[in-house]
Amino acid sequence: MSKIKKKKMKTKVKVILVLTIIISIFGLGYLGINAFVDNTLNKTERTEKIKVEDAGISEEVQKSKKATKVVNIALFGTDNDGNYSDTDRSDAIKVISLNFDDKVINITSIQRDTLVYMPDPHNDWSKLNHAYWFGGPTLAIKTINTNFDLDITKYATFSFKASEKLVDLVGGVNIDLKGQEILQRDKPLGIYGEEGVYTLNGKQAMNYSRIRYIDDDFYRMERQNKVIKEIVRKLKTKSPLEILDIVNEMLPYVETNITNNEIKTYLTSLLSFDLNNITQNSIPSDGVASSEVISYQGYGPIYVPKNFEKLVKEVHLHIYNDDDYQVSSTLLELEKKTYEYFGFTKQE
Repeated sequence: MSKIKKKKMKTKVKVILVLTIIISIFGLGYLGINAFVDNTLNKTERTEKIKVEDAGISEEVQKSKKATKVVNIALFGTDNDGNYSDTDRSDAIKVISLNFDDKVINITSIQRDTLVYMPDPHNDWSKLNHAYWFGGPTLAIKTINTNFDLDITKYATFSFKASEKLVDLVGGVNIDLKGQEILQRDKPLGIYGEEGVYTLNGKQAMNYSRIRYIDDDFYRMERQNKVIKEIVRKLKTKSPLEILDIVNEMLPYVETNITNNEIKTYLTSLLSFDLNNITQNSIPSDGVASSEVISYQGYGPIYVPKNFEKLVKEVHLHIYNDDDYQVSSTLLELEKKTYEYFGFTKQE
């Protein structure tokens, strides 16, 4: 048996073992297991579903994505103290894509300072992370869909305090620190030594993820992704009971509009996925090179993509593996309106 097949089998066996443990502990059959899982999932903060008509999904996008089996979930990391509020900025913005056609998971990080047009009720341009600040997850999702031709209606939100807790629960994360990351004092790490690999606790990991002033927000996203990858690696080393304990600890810190039945369906389906090949992409992939930098309404820097159409095609290549995506007329009209307003010319 190949190493890849062995890894897949090991992951599936771990999931099955978790279910076996639940059965043996509760001895209640399917209904008992179902009730236990529901009781556990109910620890999350739940909000109402976002209707398609309220999510800014154009008819063209609905039609073009109807045949695909990709579920996109917006993941927001907010800069609050652990208490959810619509006044939070979403400093981390990611799209988790469950591709049921190719049986893979893709994580797309979108630069938080990207210029976007926020639709009704805001009806103005701003940084992408301001959408959550102005209108919570509904306006944030509507903004992402409008500007990137996506079809998101589901989301999950967590605070940076929650992220700190998760890092501590997995026993810290091992990060290869550069000299300038150690020396910077914007988000001090409390480390005094040469560059190299250090085990960061929750507070240190979050400060590391939020470093800004030694480079730019594209490197900031890269640091966030390093922490996520390390958390996933550490989780793979945990026993089923340890994973259950971590899940129980973390669910109260999560806000979502995904129902219990949907979560259970997704988890069951993931047994057939290649869980050892979770891809992560940052948009735009070439950083500041593909953007103009401006200030607007007192905020900056804000990155204006030099070619919105090309950027959206890049998003669809990563999420849908579609290398010939034709952007919607709605997006093309918005692109034209944006460049006219800010005095830029679209670059090919």
